[in-house]
Amino acid sequence: MRILVTGASRGIGRSIALTLGGDHDIAVNYLSSRQEATRVVEAVAEQGSDAVALKADVSDSSAVDSMIEEVVDTFGTLDAVVNNAGIVEPDLATDIDDEQWSRVLDTNLTGAFNVARAALPHVEPGGDIVFVSSIGGTGGTVDASYAASKAGLHGLTRSLAREYGDSGVQVNAVAPGPVETELNGAILGYLESIDFRGHENVDTHLPEYACQPEDVAHTVAYLLENDYVQGEIVNVNGGMQFR
Repeated sequence: MRILVTGASRGIGRSIALTLGGDHDIAVNYLSSRQEATRVVEAVAEQGSDAVALKADVSDSSAVDSMIEEVVDTFGTLDAVVNNAGIVEPDLATDIDDEQWSRVLDTNLTGAFNVARAALPHVEPGGDIVFVSSIGGTGGTVDASYAASKAGLHGLTRSLAREYGDSGVQVNAVAPGPVETELNGAILGYLESIDFRGHENVDTHLPEYACQPEDVAHTVAYLLENDYVQGEIVNVNGGMQFR
């Protein structure tokens, strides 16, 4: 398979690219971390797969269109997309200004839509679109812009699953709880700063409070390998939230 992973230069995206890279060719999308993206490409190549680093701001639909064209030109086809690119700017709702709200929604939700819209004409039957969402999309979080963007991803996932399922394209999402990444560190720092009473007191029903990026990556790999999962939001949160 030829797979595009957005936001793949670090964190969860990096782990997804490296996990899938052993068996598939990977297009590593990044926004600013060229050096880190190059390291991911080199690591995928060491596993014996082809890889390329592609810079694009997913919130810019023209840049996304060009990136998808470059992926197809490079690999000849595009079998799957993992929409992972995301940002967080935690703040109280009354302190979020218009620009801040737009930045988060434009990257996390509109950006994922931009990538899916540009990629779907190239994804043949048997291909996949996977969105990396969050427990915040179903349970909410003390960060309105982030929670709203991830809840939107859930609606987008199920809408596209209905729209493209008859064409043989699978569309699903992974919704992690806390993950040991730099982005999660920003969230935890914010929760501590506002003395959020629920912080790290939620029972995960497993010994670990947070999972590792690899746990999310393995779930993405499962969705790409399974031929009969459609429109699902797969929780990876240690039992922090049941559905």
